Amino acid sequence: MQYALTERIGDPTLFCGREKEMKQLMDWASGIPRLISKSKAILGRRKSGKTAIMQRLFNLLWQQNGAVIPFYFEVTDKNIWMLKFAESYFCTFLSHFFSFVHRKLLPENIAYWDWDQLFTFAKEYGNKEILRQMNVFKSYIMDKEEEHAITLAFNAPAGFSGYSGKYFVVMIDEIQYMTEYVFQDKELKIKAYNLPGAFHGLVELKHAPMLVAGSYIGWMTQMMQKMFVGCRLRHFPLSPKLDEKGGIEAVYKYAEHYDVSVTDDIAMAINNLVQSDPFYMTTLFGSPFRDFSSVEGVTQTFLKETAQDHGELFHTWMEYINISIKQVNDRYAKQILLILSKNRNKAMGRNEILNELGWSQDRDAELEEKLIPLVYGGLIQPTVSSYHYRGIPDDVLDFIFRQRYYYEIYNKPFDLQAEIKNKVKELEEKNRSLSSKVNELKGRLLEIIVWREMNQYRKQGKPLAGFEKKLRPMPAHVKKHNRLTMTHSLTIGMIYLNYYLQTPNTFALELDLLIEGISDNGYRCLVFEFKHRDEKQLPTKKEMQDFVQKIELFTNALKQQGYQDICICPIYFSAKGFRKGSEKWLHEHHIFSADLKSWGIN
Repeated sequence: MQYALTERIGDPTLFCGREKEMKQLMDWASGIPRLISKSKAILGRRKSGKTAIMQRLFNLLWQQNGAVIPFYFEVTDKNIWMLKFAESYFCTFLSHFFSFVHRKLLPENIAYWDWDQLFTFAKEYGNKEILRQMNVFKSYIMDKEEEHAITLAFNAPAGFSGYSGKYFVVMIDEIQYMTEYVFQDKELKIKAYNLPGAFHGLVELKHAPMLVAGSYIGWMTQMMQKMFVGCRLRHFPLSPKLDEKGGIEAVYKYAEHYDVSVTDDIAMAINNLVQSDPFYMTTLFGSPFRDFSSVEGVTQTFLKETAQDHGELFHTWMEYINISIKQVNDRYAKQILLILSKNRNKAMGRNEILNELGWSQDRDAELEEKLIPLVYGGLIQPTVSSYHYRGIPDDVLDFIFRQRYYYEIYNKPFDLQAEIKNKVKELEEKNRSLSSKVNELKGRLLEIIVWREMNQYRKQGKPLAGFEKKLRPMPAHVKKHNRLTMTHSLTIGMIYLNYYLQTPNTFALELDLLIEGISDNGYRCLVFEFKHRDEKQLPTKKEMQDFVQKIELFTNALKQQGYQDICICPIYFSAKGFRKGSEKWLHEHHIFSADLKSWGIN
C-alpha cells in the first residue's frame, strides 16, 4: 500500500484497532458516488485518534483510485489572515487533487506543492476550467480580496466535481479553530468568528460531503448549533480507547516498533493500566523511565509519566485542562470536577452534586452555570437528560485532576503511588491472574499471534520455507499449486492487520491479515481470514464463499492499480476446525486451511 499523505502516527503499521470506525467510514465513502452519504462530525476529545483516522481514510481512498477523491486540511491554533488561510486551503486542495489524478505521492512534511508546480500539474491535466479558476484565485490574492478568495477556495471541491467527473470527501481537522484563529484583516485584529458558517450550504452537497473533527467537544457542539443548524452534520462519536483485543494488538505493535520484548503478562498489564488507550501506550513505550521487566516496572513507568514533576501525561493533559477551565477558574468548579471524576462510572443528578458540595437546593441555577462551561470544555459529560452529568471515564485524567486540585480543595495530600498500586491490584484480582486472562484471549487474538510470527520472519529477512507444515492436510493437487509453492521462497515486505478493500458498487471489505512479499516478478502475498469460534459455530459455506469473493475483488483491485503478474495465497484459519465437507470445498477453490492445532497453538 502506498501512503500518499504522510501520517502523523509515524510508522503506518502502528494504526491499531478501529475496525468498527473504519468500516463505518469506508461504507460511508462508498455511498458518496450514489449520493446517499451525509456529512459527519467526528466528536472526540484530544488525543482520541481523530487525525489518525482521517489521514488513514485519505490514504485508503487515494490507494483505491476510485470515484472518490480525498481532501484533508488541518486548521491550526495559530493566528492567520483570512487571505493567507484561503491560499493555504486552496493550494492544499489542488495538491490533493493533482496527487490523486496524476498518482503522485504528496511531498513529505509540507502541506502542499508551490504554485508554479501546481500550475504545471494543471496544464498536464488539461482542463481549461480548472486553469481559469486558478488564474481567478491568483488575481484575488494579488488584489487582496479576502472574501472572494475564501469563497472560491471553499467551493473548489464542489466545482471540481463537475470538471473532473469525480466525487470528493472534504475532511477538515480541528474546524472549530476557524472561529478563534482566522482574522479578516492583515493586522489580525478582527476575528472571522463565523467563518465555518461559509460551509452552511456546502455541507449538504452529496457529491462532496464533509467529514469534520474537533478536539474540544463542547466548542464543536456550540459551533455546530450556531453555524450548521438543521442537523447538517451527523454526529460520529469517537472514544479514545480501543476494545480489549485492539488494545492488546496495539501493545504488541508498539513493542515491535520500539524493539522492546514483552511477555504476554506484561502486555496485558500495560493494556489494563492504560485502559486500551494508544496515546498512553505511546507515552509509556517512549518513556525515558521505561521498565517492562515486571508488572512492578510497568507500574513505576506509569507512575512517573503521570507524576506532576516530570510526567509527560501530566503536562499534556494540564495544557488541555487549563484551556478548558479558564472560564470557571474558581474553587467550586474544580471541586465539581473532582466530584464527577470520582464518580465517573455513573451519572449524577444536580441534586446529588449539590449535596456533595454542601450547597442548598436553591443554588441549583448557580450550579448549572458552573456545569455548562465544564461540559463545553470537554472535562465532564452530560447524559441523556440535562439534569444528569458524569465525569470522563478515564483513570489517567482522574489521577491528574486529583494531583492538581485535591490539596487545593480538601487540604489533604493525594497519594498517586498508592492509587496506582491499588489499581494494579484490583486489575489482577478482577482478572484472577494476568496469565489466565491472556489464555482466555488467545482464541480471539489469532490475527495477533500470526502477525507476530510473520513479523519475526520479516525482521530476520527469512523466506517462509516449510510454510505448508502449518496448514491442515490437503489433496496432492492443492499442495502442488503455484499459490503454495510461491511461499517457499517468499521474503516478507509489509504486513497489514485489517486491510480495507473497496471497489465500485460494493461496501468496504476487510482482509484480516495481508502479508506482502518482496518480489521483482509482480505482486506476491498471503491473505488470511480468521474465525475464532468454538465447535458449535464453525464457519459456514456462505462465509467461505464471501472470502473467495474478497480474493477475487482484491485481485481486480490490484489489476486496476497496474499489477499484471499476481499470485495470492489465501488461508482460511478457523480456530476449532471446519464443518464436514466444507474444507473440501475450500481446497477445490485453492484456498488453504489452518486451525489452532496445525499452527501449533495450544
